[in-house]
Amino acid sequence: MSSFKTFLRKIKYNLKCLFTSDIQIPSEFKIFTRKNTTYQNFIYDHCKSDAEEEIDLNKNLKIFGMVTDKYELSEDIFTNFDFSNRKLKPAFFNEADVKVPYEASRLQYLQKLKKGKIDVNKFPKIYWNSPMDVAIRNINLIFHFLSIEKNNQIPEILGNNKDLLSAYISQHYEFIKSNLENEGNVVGNHYLIELTSILLTIATFSFDKGDEEYKFYHDELLSELQNQFYEDGTSFEGSSHYAAFVTEALIICKLSIEEVDKNSIIIQRLDEIIKSNRVFLSKLMNNGELSQIGDNDSGRLFYFGFSESMPLKMTWLIDLIGNLYKEEDFSKIESKFRKQINNPPPTFDNYYRASHKPIKVFTKEYQTFCFKDFGLYVWRNEDEYFSLRCGPIGQNGIGGHSHYDQLSIECFTNDNWIARDPGTGTYTDDIQLRNSFRSLDFHWGPNVKLKFPKENEFDCFKLNYMGDGEVITFDNNNFLGFAEFNGKRIYRKVSIANGFITIEDLSKDVELEEYTSWGEQNSGVKVKFSEGYKRFS
Repeated sequence: MSSFKTFLRKIKYNLKCLFTSDIQIPSEFKIFTRKNTTYQNFIYDHCKSDAEEEIDLNKNLKIFGMVTDKYELSEDIFTNFDFSNRKLKPAFFNEADVKVPYEASRLQYLQKLKKGKIDVNKFPKIYWNSPMDVAIRNINLIFHFLSIEKNNQIPEILGNNKDLLSAYISQHYEFIKSNLENEGNVVGNHYLIELTSILLTIATFSFDKGDEEYKFYHDELLSELQNQFYEDGTSFEGSSHYAAFVTEALIICKLSIEEVDKNSIIIQRLDEIIKSNRVFLSKLMNNGELSQIGDNDSGRLFYFGFSESMPLKMTWLIDLIGNLYKEEDFSKIESKFRKQINNPPPTFDNYYRASHKPIKVFTKEYQTFCFKDFGLYVWRNEDEYFSLRCGPIGQNGIGGHSHYDQLSIECFTNDNWIARDPGTGTYTDDIQLRNSFRSLDFHWGPNVKLKFPKENEFDCFKLNYMGDGEVITFDNNNFLGFAEFNGKRIYRKVSIANGFITIEDLSKDVELEEYTSWGEQNSGVKVKFSEGYKRFS
């Protein structure tokens, strides 16, 4: 019956896409007038790419780590599926990955490109299929405009004629405004990025109705800060890498709004969120790599710092945020994440129990960090790290970019991973693989033989069979929390003593099995590992 329902949903989806109005690309261009701004100095001073990361379009352009000699892509270069003559739609389930040409369409390589000529007339239609990706391209076009002003940009777009380029930016601006992704059950990072692109355009150029449009989109951003970020500043997406991505967006929003109105009521909240996420992200980094809690699609706005060969390295973002504020600002923020939780526990009489192999972790003093709103609990020092996921499901319970990772652990010690989140792999082009990387089987959560109903392709951004986690106890030496998996409640108890971590799972509802070993012989990996989007190791 479920497969028949999926079949009907597929027919409905394809029919809907078939009869949806075609993409309307604005045909009337305006020439925007450049404002007298100062924010570009921050870009010039702090957004410089490493010489080793410089890109030659004819030699080393990479899309999700794969080398290509084409910058105008109408195909998925991983499968050779060509989108050019097909009715475009958001996802081609189990056929090809539409994110591949979307990624190329962003023009993010301009931040590292030292030579080459970009012919925008060769851009395929699919480059206009995703409003968020058009918004990211617009951001990079503006960054390119700034580089022309500094006379350090060798790559050429539209002859690097400023009037032509500003007209091209105006085309993007009008397209974004007409195709905002601000409707549906959940409005998330797509809309935030589109607002970011709009505000950057308004900050950089003068044009008719710019002032009144600024007020509207400023207020929209204020509303989205309320909707998309928890009280403590962490992101509702349920993902560490999406938290980094949206933090990049807020940096651009801050620079843009300060350019227009230094007294805006929104700046203080932007500062709080950016600083909070700097603390949050820094506590999830080992050897400079950011842990992959939830989804990671390797999306970037400040591509200058991103390494295609080391896609999890994120120290550059920590440093970038550090250039915006004083170091003592972060100490104040850090203190709010040092709270403890102490509620009376159940008695656990007649519960199934599974005690796992102890883990030797801490050889020196460590600190605790409680990211309760996001749902992550961390014990760490400079070199040793242990975390446990327990909290809300992303996007207000829908799932979004969360995984089936409640009560899952990560552990790094002695320069080695003992237990590690598997990453993401891919999205819609391989639903089976997508659901595998999200599954409990791939995470170091409770070791339980539970049969989950099969997820269909239309639910690849939903979590239908896991509830929010709830923490009962959290302090320097103890953790106790629970979550429900397919209606079965499971508790996980963690104790730390003399540098050893002991973990016990308990349930009234389902039998549990122990882990006799972790991933110490396999770099922390339980089944498979994805080092960023479409990267498998």
